[in-house]
Amino acid sequence: MGTMIPAGSLGNNFKTGFAVDTELNIYYNKMFFMINGGFSSNTLLRNIPVEMVNDESTWPKGSNALHAFIGGNIGINILEADNISFYPFTGIGYGFIEPNLKTANSDPVLSALKINSLVWNAGFGVDYNFPDKDYDPTGINRILKVGLRYQFQKPDYEGDVAGFGGSTHWFTLRFVIGSSMPGRVI
Repeated sequence: MGTMIPAGSLGNNFKTGFAVDTELNIYYNKMFFMINGGFSSNTLLRNIPVEMVNDESTWPKGSNALHAFIGGNIGINILEADNISFYPFTGIGYGFIEPNLKTANSDPVLSALKINSLVWNAGFGVDYNFPDKDYDPTGINRILKVGLRYQFQKPDYEGDVAGFGGSTHWFTLRFVIGSSMPGRVI
């Protein structure tokens, strides 16, 4: 959980919002593949005109928007010392922005609004790994971590959507609970 800060023209249209994300990682030595996704609720800073094929409306200032994404990333633990790890990652995914349910239900034009994008993603994280006091080199061991992560996302929206240029910055506090395979050291 954390915050998402829109930048560029996205920052002119949306306030910083509360964000939540989750992930699934598969490790091979120091490398990892991460599937992650998240969402953020952001308030509109101004009215945004919406034009559909045969209709138009206004996405009202003060209403909320949902920014969401899911993506695949590759990364590497480049520093592992004293239970602290540092890792950069990069990837690609799918994202969208749409009015929240209350706003969408208030207007048929807004209920059909969903702005899809290809998302370029890069970031880094720092984790603290709580040692497993019952570590068994031949058994399955637990993983317990807490950390901070930064993600930069550059959405490439389908079509030409005025006022939706820019990027997003995600800062999240993360809690990791998992297990390792027999014979693996985490």
